[in-house]
Amino acid sequence: MKICGKALPPRAALLLSLDFVVLVIVAPLLFILPLLAEGSGRPLGSIMLGLLRLMLAGIACQAIFYYHDLYNLQIVRVPRATVIQVLRAFAVLFVLLATGLLLLPGLTPVLSRVLLFSTFLAMVTVVSRRLALPRARERVLVIGSGSEAAELQQIVLSSPEWNMEVAQIAPPSGLTSLLQREKVFGDAFDRIIVTNVKAQSDENLETLLNCKMTGLQIEDAQAFFEKATGRVRVDHLSAEQCIFSDRYSNRLGKRFAKRVFDLVVAGLLLVAVSPVILLVAVVIRLRNDGPVFFRQQRIGLFGRQFSILKFRTMSPVAAGEKTGWAGKETHRITPLGKHLRKYRIDELPQLLNVLRGEMSLIGPRPEQPHLCDVLEEQVPFYKHRHSVPPGLTGWAQVRYHYGSSIEESKRKLEYDLFYVKHLSLWLDCAIALETVKVVLVGRGAV
Repeated sequence: MKICGKALPPRAALLLSLDFVVLVIVAPLLFILPLLAEGSGRPLGSIMLGLLRLMLAGIACQAIFYYHDLYNLQIVRVPRATVIQVLRAFAVLFVLLATGLLLLPGLTPVLSRVLLFSTFLAMVTVVSRRLALPRARERVLVIGSGSEAAELQQIVLSSPEWNMEVAQIAPPSGLTSLLQREKVFGDAFDRIIVTNVKAQSDENLETLLNCKMTGLQIEDAQAFFEKATGRVRVDHLSAEQCIFSDRYSNRLGKRFAKRVFDLVVAGLLLVAVSPVILLVAVVIRLRNDGPVFFRQQRIGLFGRQFSILKFRTMSPVAAGEKTGWAGKETHRITPLGKHLRKYRIDELPQLLNVLRGEMSLIGPRPEQPHLCDVLEEQVPFYKHRHSVPPGLTGWAQVRYHYGSSIEESKRKLEYDLFYVKHLSLWLDCAIALETVKVVLVGRGAV
């Protein structure tokens, strides 16, 4: 199952679907059906409106689960962590219900029933997460050798949410003899992942095809890596793969839809946060930390330069002096700037860059020209991150910390290329939701 281009582990998809059915469909019907059966005399339109409100409440409850990592199978695998997160999620839910009672006293009977049902729902939430995690793991046969096979094994070990274990690593030369053993298909392995192109000889391809036809799952290592990590491996990427892929399509329709989305959302956000922008500007001026706004040249769409606008969070540098990666200049961050950066408040003025068309709400982080020159020389495919507008937030920003070296920038590029490959409004919405989560906990800031 994929949501917004990102593959979900089967068990996480199961939990997501189960919660949707219970919270958004079953639970609201359990409240509404008795009213219909009793013949309460309420107009049908009023009952349907109540059903819609309960369904929206169910979606809100599922959002609370998401922000408390109850779909993160690495958290769910630990019983104590699951119980703690469930208690926290329902504590938030109860606070919202209590607020609703204070603001809308007329809803007391309905909300009281919801409160009673929530206790039962909390127990169901814990139990469903235990049942969704079977003890038996999927057994994987890795065809390959050397660093590729070792890297794949490490990814499987670090991704318990996929419920896999590497049962055996076999070199391509021994593939046919290994898979022709009696009952190996059903008893030894559940999936084959091929990491080495040498495995794709005529004899091996015929053997793998026979396995495929018997029902054994066979997967390319590159595809599994991308699915499990949300990254595109730069070292194993070729121009041919990009050219002939049905992805990496930066069509006019996508760009137009993205621009409309940016204008509408950025405009609304700018109006909503204008009091915060004014307050922060006044505080920076009173603290005398330097000019309120910080402007710097960055690389935008198709390599064009533009002047980015941010609140000042670092002490000014001498005229003409070049700055480096933010992670290596933390000594320049002001006391106020530390808090502004932690919750991304310093980036609010970039909404003006979005409205001017220089940036998008979602996209790769814009870098300084001289850093881009260095990275384009040393990191393959780096310039192709500029095929989409730079973003105020992005896939790399929510999945990885600030890059402060060439190697870390290469890792961030792998996330950026995943975003370019799967570019869509749905992926933008998923990143926006994840950004809110990151901002709330102040994670990943320098």
